[in-house]
Amino acid sequence: MNAKVAVRAERPGDRTAISDVVRRAYAKVVHSDHREHLMIERLRGTEAWIPALSLLAEMSGEIVGHILLTRAEIIQTPSSVATLALAPLSVVPEHQRSGVGKHLVAVACQRASELGFESILLIGIPSYYPQFGFEPLSRYPITLPFDAPDENRMVLPLQQGALDGVAGEVKYARGWLDH
Repeated sequence: MNAKVAVRAERPGDRTAISDVVRRAYAKVVHSDHREHLMIERLRGTEAWIPALSLLAEMSGEIVGHILLTRAEIIQTPSSVATLALAPLSVVPEHQRSGVGKHLVAVACQRASELGFESILLIGIPSYYPQFGFEPLSRYPITLPFDAPDENRMVLPLQQGALDGVAGEVKYARGWLDH
């Protein structure tokens, strides 16, 4: 990262800028439906929304990236275990591969841990997320409610043993999977 990147929580006036960053970030992504910005809008109106975990990256006052973590659950009978879902991670094209995304992920994981969350799930690029400690979800008896390639399904225990004895299916927030 050449310039200083500041990470902060989303503020009420940031919605349009976030939508723009997300659209720009995913405009040329082949495996995208180009509707990630709509998912963020849907999630804002749910119980899964955590304002402190909708984070922006700014450089020289310009918003260049965004990351979102929302509440999810791993449903076990008869109970459930709280977790977080990471999606989307967005960096505008001119700042991709500059460390902005890495900084956003690191800060998001730290803040999630500080807020008492114990794990984060994601569907992502298998060559990118392991640098933060994400590992294959297949190491745990945890399933997703949709198909995704095994190498793209990952989890990060934020505390030692956080997923010991946890088994079940992930339940994402209303709005996460809706189109």
